[in-house]
Amino acid sequence: MRGGGQSSLKLLARIIGARPADGGNGAGVTSGSTRRAGSLRDTAHYPKFGFTLAEVLITLGIIGIVAAMTLPTIIQKQQEKVTVTKLKKIYSIISQAYMNAIKDNGSPENWGFQLNSESQSGKDPFLINITPYLKVIKHCYYDEDCDAREWMVYALNGTWNGSKANTRMILADGTLISGAWIYSSACTTNYGSGALKNVCGEFFVDLTGSKEPNTIGKDIFVFYFTKTGIIPFGTSVETYRPFEENCKVNSSGAGYGYGCTAWVIYNENMDYLHCNNLSWNGKTKC
Repeated sequence: MRGGGQSSLKLLARIIGARPADGGNGAGVTSGSTRRAGSLRDTAHYPKFGFTLAEVLITLGIIGIVAAMTLPTIIQKQQEKVTVTKLKKIYSIISQAYMNAIKDNGSPENWGFQLNSESQSGKDPFLINITPYLKVIKHCYYDEDCDAREWMVYALNGTWNGSKANTRMILADGTLISGAWIYSSACTTNYGSGALKNVCGEFFVDLTGSKEPNTIGKDIFVFYFTKTGIIPFGTSVETYRPFEENCKVNSSGAGYGYGCTAWVIYNENMDYLHCNNLSWNGKTKC
């Protein structure tokens, strides 16, 4: 039994990389250098574990495939969050500017709007009256002879919607206000309830400037200006461009994308790009 106990001690010493206190023959405690040498010598008798080059390459290949499949989705989601933040910010900025303009210049039906069929410059009063309350680095009103930088505008399904945008105002953060459209010079057009009973006209903002994609519902968004404030297109009480009919990515028609603005602002997502079964009274996320 005694001999067996000594053998067990020797085995344990090998496992932990040291020698028994008597060195196995009563020699006493060994020095640190001798113990380390013994550890290196003894562990040579045990197998070493690791990965082969082939195994490492296969693992890296799998990681690369997974990243290639998931990274585009992650990037797109991040870009959508950036768009939501920018749109909410510009909505707040322009709304405040419009309210200040009403406060200082009176109700907008008295600003001198003219229908588009009567005069292009009849749209200028909207732009001119909000300019003092915005950080504008350049403007090009309809009655000015200047470079308005025209570019194509696309519907949400990616097809050209038949119109072109013009730079009418460049804000300090790079956002473009690309013109206005007058529905009623007296601001009496009815496109829903509440403030939408007194619509004056509409205007576009392009969050990325004239850069692509230049697509309504992706980087271009549409707002009404009414007697009392700015209203995003596509609210739950709108009758002209309701969200459920005008914000479907696979639908055909020049107007598709117009009804997305309110959704982005109030639901804080762009999930309409990924599914078509969203609604104000039902599902609000994919």
